[in-house]
Formats: sequence, C-alpha cells, structure tokens
Amino acid sequence: MNSKREKFTYFSTESQIIINPNWFIGFLEGEGTFGIKTGSALYLQVAQKNTSPESLNAIKTFLIQLPNNALQNSKILPLNVISTINLKTNVVSLVVTSVDTLYYYVLPFLDSSKMYTRKAIDFKLWRVALLLKIYGYYFLPEGKKLFLDISDILNKRYSTGSIQNIDEIVTDIFERSKTILAKDSPFDVEANIPHIANVRKWSIRDRSENPKIVYIYANDDMVKGSPFPSFSSAHKALGLKSSSNTCNRYIDTGRLYKNKYIFTSKPIDRTSKD
Repeated sequence: MNSKREKFTYFSTESQIIINPNWFIGFLEGEGTFGIKTGSALYLQVAQKNTSPESLNAIKTFLIQLPNNALQNSKILPLNVISTINLKTNVVSLVVTSVDTLYYYVLPFLDSSKMYTRKAIDFKLWRVALLLKIYGYYFLPEGKKLFLDISDILNKRYSTGSIQNIDEIVTDIFERSKTILAKDSPFDVEANIPHIANVRKWSIRDRSENPKIVYIYANDDMVKGSPFPSFSSAHKALGLKSSSNTCNRYIDTGRLYKNKYIFTSKPIDRTSKD
C-alpha cells in the first residue's frame, strides 16, 4: 500500500459533481477497500486514476460532510481524508484511518446502506474488527486473536488458492464475534471520548493490575532472557525497536510470530502440552 506513494492535496475550485449515498456505495463496491494494515490499523480506502480531479474532490467532500454520530460536546475530531498518489500507477487513494472517524462518522452511514457484491462480506468482517477495536475487546486475548484472524482473511480473501475452506473460516469468525461482543466492553464508548483516551485509561489500569511479564518461546524452547519484565525489553531481545507493537499484537493469542515465536504472559505448562 505504501509503494512509491506520496501525500498530496488538491487545490481546485468547487466541484460541479454532486455525489449521493447510492453513487458512493456503488463506487465503494467497485473501487473501495475495507482494510487492516500491519495487523492492527483499520482503514477505508477508495481509489481512482488521477484523470478526474473533480470526481476525487467530490468524493472527498462527500466523506467530509458525513455527520458525526457522537454527542455534540464530545471531543471526537472532525473527519479527515488523507490523499495519496502512487507515482508508478498514477492512482489516487482517498483514505480514512482514524478509529474514531471510522466509528462515529463512517460506520453509521455504511450501516444504513445496502451492498450487493462480495464487498458486503468484507464490510461485515471489517465492521466486527472495528467494534473489537473501539470497544477495547482487542486488548483481551480472545478479542485480539479474532481481530488478527479477521486481518488475515481480509488481506487474503481474493488471493487465488491462498486460503482453504474460506466460508467455514468466515462463519467461525462471525460466531466467535457474537460471544466476544456480548461481554461487557473494556472501554466506555458511551462517554464519547477519543479512542486514544480510552486506550490510555485501560493501559494505566492494566499495568497496575497486570504487570507486563513476557515469556517468549521459539520451537517450544524459552528464548534466552525470558521472562522479560516489559514489552520493550522483549522486543530488544528479538532485535526489534523497543516501541514495536509486536508483543501487544501476539501475546496470549497462540499465534506464531514469523512462524517461530510465541508470546505469553505466563509460562507454558509443558505437561499440559505433552
């Protein structure tokens, strides 16, 4: 997604093109992406050749004018659309990345719309991932694993032969989501505060209640230095930046990092594995 791209902004006059909701949904089904980047960052993207600046400006205006579903006195920021151009293909992408923007502006509009192509399944999967993130279920082991499973299926769904039994996987994701989303949410979304504020509150509470001890195993053997007293020290042991998000993404999910490492907050009971 980032190959030979640069951000830019159009400075043209007001577009004469007026976009209505049905037109945008049709365009989204043809040229849009419900994506999850690097396993954790959600985004909505529409793309088009850089041959019609007026059309692109009209799409951007349509998105910016979507109403805010939060309270009027909330601290949720206005919707922002990032414009990037692929210098190799001359394709312009309009991208919305903020979790708050996706939840408070974009999701209500999409929920009220009807899709007719296979993008409808993409949206439903992406919608579950957004709810896991905004309500804080992503910070629970079962929620994080489900989020990463959704990320995998979204990124590989259209790759020929890359996933077997895809319908069964999708059905399983939706069934697991019902169980997880029925639980009390870790975040107080009804307070209409920015997502980052909820993350900060959770992190402070979680650090005090659950110190971040990290066990790293490679091929069933504990990595030298385990257990690590923090995420940053665990990252350094693997040659990663201390600020990496790797531990946060993989700890207690049962998923392998680089098909080799497993991260846990407690030592693995070898007797239970044998």
